[in-house]
Amino acid sequence: MKPTFAPVVERKLSSHLYRELENAIVDCSFAPGAPLSDRELAAQFKVSRTPVRDTLHLLEVSGLVERGERTGWFVTQIRSQDVEELYELRSLLEPAGLSRIVEWNAEDLHYVGTLFDDFVMPVSRDDVERYLLRDDEFHQLIIQGTQNSQLIKAYRVVDRQLARCKRFVSYQDNLRREESLREHRAVCHALAARDLDTARSALIHHIYEARNALMGAITASVATAK
Repeated sequence: MKPTFAPVVERKLSSHLYRELENAIVDCSFAPGAPLSDRELAAQFKVSRTPVRDTLHLLEVSGLVERGERTGWFVTQIRSQDVEELYELRSLLEPAGLSRIVEWNAEDLHYVGTLFDDFVMPVSRDDVERYLLRDDEFHQLIIQGTQNSQLIKAYRVVDRQLARCKRFVSYQDNLRREESLREHRAVCHALAARDLDTARSALIHHIYEARNALMGAITASVATAK
């Protein structure tokens, strides 16, 4: 089922189009590989095709959209090489924020420590989106902890692609949701205890397990498609 979009206020056209289409791609309303017709999108948004094309070009720069020579626009597939590169970047960027977080005041650390405590196992399918939003908040807290404005800007491109990957796996793999929740709690509890070494080890473990799960999901989807 195709997502529906609200009418666009002309003066906010560019940002609205980008945000709406980016969100639809990230939450997998537009699945990996799905075609994107500028004509159909323009009709949905009740705008001309020009701003839609401009937005698709911007999404191409961010890595979420590709354009074939003859096939038109389509949502970028989630490929093994891209996943390897994204998670390598993630493993380099995210641990940089932990050393500052353990210096936060007791109230803020308590918030971090309890960030995932309101979820129960097993995480139901109905609760997946809430969990993924909390996951996004958690990793944003970590990257904001670097207090490095250039790193934070660079991470946003990585983060949007990672968010799509996480949704791709979480809606398919019940077991991974349970493992992911345990891993998040391990990082949060270590941060709350100001145990930097344990927090760093737990975060790196989480990143690599998430990568492995996504690689497995890609392999399975390719096998199913054959």
